[in-house]
Formats: sequence, C-alpha cells, structure tokens
Amino acid sequence: MGPDKTISINGAGIAGLTLALALAKFGFRVVIAEQHHEISQFGAGLQISPNARRVLNELGLDKALCAHSFEPEGIDIFRHGKPDPLSQVTLGQFAKDRYDGTPYAVMHRADLAQQLYKATKAFPNIEILFGATQTRVEDLGDAVSVIIERDGKPSYPLTARAHLGADGVRSVTRTDVLGGKPPQYTGYVAWRAMANIEQLSGILSTERTSLFWGPDYHMVVYPLQQRKQFNIVLVTEFSLPLEDSDTPEISNKSLRKNNRLSSIMESISDPWTAWPLFGVKTNTWYKGNVAILGDAAHAMLPFQAQGAAMSIEDAGLLAAILASETDNATAFGKWQNLRQPRANKVQDQSQKNAFVFHMSPPLSWGRDAVVSAKSAQGHLERLDWIYAHDPFEGLVGPQALTN
Repeated sequence: MGPDKTISINGAGIAGLTLALALAKFGFRVVIAEQHHEISQFGAGLQISPNARRVLNELGLDKALCAHSFEPEGIDIFRHGKPDPLSQVTLGQFAKDRYDGTPYAVMHRADLAQQLYKATKAFPNIEILFGATQTRVEDLGDAVSVIIERDGKPSYPLTARAHLGADGVRSVTRTDVLGGKPPQYTGYVAWRAMANIEQLSGILSTERTSLFWGPDYHMVVYPLQQRKQFNIVLVTEFSLPLEDSDTPEISNKSLRKNNRLSSIMESISDPWTAWPLFGVKTNTWYKGNVAILGDAAHAMLPFQAQGAAMSIEDAGLLAAILASETDNATAFGKWQNLRQPRANKVQDQSQKNAFVFHMSPPLSWGRDAVVSAKSAQGHLERLDWIYAHDPFEGLVGPQALTN
C-alpha cells in the first residue's frame, strides 16, 4: 500500500490496538511501534461501559469480550464505617435493556489488551514492531516520515499519511512532536491488588461491584468471575515521591477505623502496587499530519471509570473520519471538534467525583442524603449522557467498521 493508505501509530495499548483494528477494517496499512517486547500484562480491572462496547462489538469482539468479562448485577455504595450499603446502582439486565442490548461489563485490562491483540493477528495489513526504543517523526507536508529504532534490529523507516500518538499519559508524541506539556500529578495514588474469590466471598458480593467512600480515600472492588478473582483499587491522597513503589505502605488512619475494609486488606497476601495518578489536559490534539488520542490527549482520574472507554471512543471515530476524509487537516479538525468537548466533560466529572467520594462530615452528610434519596435505577439513568452515547456522533454509522 502507498503512503496515502499507511498509518503509523505509537503505542500498542488499548487506544492503539483499537485504532489499528478499526483502520485495518477500512483498508489501511497500519504500523505500530511499541516500546515493550510484548503486549503489556500490567494493569487492573476496568469497566467496559455500553458506550465503549458499541465500538468493540462493531470490531467483531462481542463473543471474545463475553468470554473474558463479567456483567455485574449492580454497584453497592458503602459509607465509611457502615456495614450496609447507603445506596445501589442497578446494572445487569436493566442496563442491557436500557442501552439497546449493549451490556455493562468489567474485565481485567490485560484480558482486553490480549483480545485486541489477538484480533489484530487476523489482519495482514497490521504490523506491530515490539521493542521500539525511539520513534522519530518528520512532517513532510503531504505525508510523514517515520523512523522506528528497535532493540538489536535495523531501524524501520516508512512514509505514512499520518502519525498517531496512542502512547499514553507520558506521550512523547504530545511533548516532543506537538510541543505539549508533560502530565501533571493529581495528588492521588491508586493502590492495586488482586484477591481470590474465596478469600473475600464472605465479605463482599461476588455478583456486584462494591464502592466504598471515606474521608480522604475510596475503594472499588470488581468481581472478575472468569479469573476467579476480585480486582481491588484503593485511591488515597498522597504526596510524591513514593518511598518504595514496589512494597509501599498505605498510611491512612481512616482505613483502620473501617472494619470491612480492614478485613479486605488483611485478606490480601500479595503486595500492593502503587500507581501515581497523572492527568493531561491540552487543547492541541493535532498539528499537521500528527495527532494524539486516548490518555495522550486527555488522561483523567479514574473516578468515573471512563479512561479506557474514552480511548476506545476516540479510536473508533478517528478511524471512521480518516476513512471518509482524504485531507488530514479536515479529518483531525472534525475529529477534535467532536471528541474534545465530550472528553473534557467526562474529565471534569471524574474530578468532581474525587471531591464527592472523599468528603468528610459535615459535607458527607448532605452527600449521603442526596444519594440515598435516588433509586437504584435512577442512579444509572443519571449516567445516560455517558453510557447511551453514540461514539460515532451520527457522522458515520458504526456499521462502517464491519464493512
């Protein structure tokens, strides 16, 4: 394929792999540079909400996702120190019916990455270059020149229509090519751990997600039935640098006063992994023939659980627009105008949730009164603006991805 049908991507994460699949279905040749030597297994649980699932289903991944994800019946919301849920969010069949048969599911990030990677192998027009140490990009005006340097292998030069940075929160495409700013530390650390279903089945529901609110912390526990594990994420305020990122000490006095959380934490034998949370907010998503997407463009706090979903939405729409517009400036401009307001709104909502989740009395008393007054189904309906969203914005029908 010639340069006009070739796309270069930096990063084989969720955004990069989804984008590669969508572009390949439109007939593009795709070359991905990935710094790791294999698809990364690092990560934790994530939510595949209906807005993201629509894109993945159109890419032919519905059966694979069903086999490797779990559809929780709902979310139980617990107040600090209280044994019974303050409120609940109805999911399961109600969510599936509400969103036109598209389910709400949770899965491990590694499982999603592996299913995306497996799907790319069916396309001879997708090439992934692992062990990339540097990607040099030069905008030629009517194309881009890309040279990919790899461990112990000859450099890989190519000329492409566009170069797309799906290289995460610390994106070199954003900072080195587009001249954007480095990510900013948010003041929060996510402490991650996994536990066997048997270890916590007497403490937590194995059919529902559990969300715990407390002063200066919150915890989310996803049941991953297909793995026979719970995924646990504890978020606390924390000042960098971490003293020991491999075996950190979780210092939060509030946690010690919560019997249920103490029982959960005592049941975990493996060390917690600390993940400092950085954010990105930039108005510049593209310049010339180079653009960024996913966390590279809008890394956000995980308090609305939409980071991966926004990356998937980005990828599906960007591929569709690049297939319908031959001019990159027109394509990138249209894509940014459609995507940026939504990403900003979700990013702002995630930031608001940080304040709401971590409230202390007396503010938390008012929060609890408002939350308990709304029905379990009403809590889901409140999120229709996220979950009922058509990622293709009416521009190009999702069926275009299956052609």
